[in-house]
This record gives sequence, structure tokens and C-alpha cells, in this order.
Amino acid sequence: MKVLILEDDKWFADSLRANLGQGFDVRVCHDPEKVFDIIEKWQPDVLLADVILGAKNLFVLLNEIQSYTDTRTLPVVILSTVAQQIKIQDVAQYNVRKILDKTEITPEKLRETIQRQGGKNV
Repeated sequence: MKVLILEDDKWFADSLRANLGQGFDVRVCHDPEKVFDIIEKWQPDVLLADVILGAKNLFVLLNEIQSYTDTRTLPVVILSTVAQQIKIQDVAQYNVRKILDKTEITPEKLRETIQRQGGKNV
């Protein structure tokens, strides 16, 4: 399964990649300006993304992803320290399938979430 991680914190992104282990083809993008090109060319099965990406906001990117028929079905899992403040019904229109608190993520929970929420190969 192809997993794209959009995270501006390089240490956290590397930790996520290491925790996923075997069975996942993982790419990391730290720049929200470049993520759309990766999505179009690589076609991941799921996007793991932080809400706050430096000066950028994830929802601007998700709105753009929703505007194209070939990317609008990309499953999204939000990873955030403000997870309790985000309601799934408010972000479901962006194909957000799950919201995880960064402080509570375990390798097992991360793998299970991707396998349950993440795309066409599940």
C-alpha cells in the first residue's frame, strides 16, 4: 500500500515512516506546495497529513484535491495535536476518514488506521 505523509516536522515524519515498517511503500513530503505533484504522479492509496503545515493550512490543499476527479477519492487521515478540536463531520467532505492525535499514535494504531481507512488496496 502506498502511503504519502505530508508533515513539516521532519523528525515526526521520519518516525512515522519507521513505525510503518514492512508492507507499506512510504513517501514523505515536507512542503505542501509540492504534495499535489506527488499525488498526481505517484497516486498514493492514502494521505497522512498534519493540519498546520508551516504557514499553510491543510484544508486549502484538501479543497484543491477535491476539485479534481482523479484525486477527490484519495483517503485522508489527519494527524494533529489539535485532533480533539476537529470534528470528522466537519472535514468529511474532504474525504477525511480518520483524525488521530499525534501524542497518542502508536505503530499498531497507525498501521491499523491505514489498513482500515486507506484506499483501494484494502
